[in-house]
Amino acid sequence: MRYFFRVEYDGTRFGGWQYQPNAISVQQLINEALTVILRAPCEATGAGRTDAGVHARGQGVHFDTASDIDTERVTASLNALLPHDIAVYGMQAVDPGFHARYSATERMYKYYFYDRKSPLNHKRAWMIYYPVDWDRVNHEIKCLLGPRDFTAFCSSGADSKSMVCDISFADVSMHGDGQRIFTIQANRFIYKMVRSLVGTLVDIGRGRLNDSMDSIINSKDRNRAGETAPACGLVLEWVGYPEGLL
Repeated sequence: MRYFFRVEYDGTRFGGWQYQPNAISVQQLINEALTVILRAPCEATGAGRTDAGVHARGQGVHFDTASDIDTERVTASLNALLPHDIAVYGMQAVDPGFHARYSATERMYKYYFYDRKSPLNHKRAWMIYYPVDWDRVNHEIKCLLGPRDFTAFCSSGADSKSMVCDISFADVSMHGDGQRIFTIQANRFIYKMVRSLVGTLVDIGRGRLNDSMDSIINSKDRNRAGETAPACGLVLEWVGYPEGLL
């Protein structure tokens, strides 16, 4: 039997979602908890690999079992065993052909900024103390929409065969108390792409880069892009699936 659930986590102390030998990962702790509850080795597969320090609100995950389970009981047991910074919800049975990563049709990320010092948010936002022309940032964002090759925003170490991503929505909105949120939605993202986009947009907005986003994208040259934004401000907000699968 195959089951799906969503995971919310504060990624501050983790080496990312995916299991790795030299750091604690979210996947590792979920696998260990599932193995204890189900009394058999169990491996959870996530919709995406969030980097070290990146958070998630709606990460999608599936796992397999030899027989039916009580989803409410397993959810409660998982949340009891997992640490305070990881929670699971929405567990349900799915078709055996469903895959948390490959069945996904869209992913939404949000990146959080503050233009003032905010101690309560310093682990969940990028504190920007220098002037940024946010009107220019919003103007540059428009060229991100549609299918484009984002090679210029991919960090070394990526294993993607294609650098083309189809962005359906991108926007920076102002909220109260000095907070801004960059929201971006696409069919897929490549390694560190969102953080690279955010850092480049801010560098353009502060006048550190004179290039336009369009020219940087067309160059396919990582050296033309700006800095990579800090991981603490990024949240994997949601992973979408075709209607009827979930």
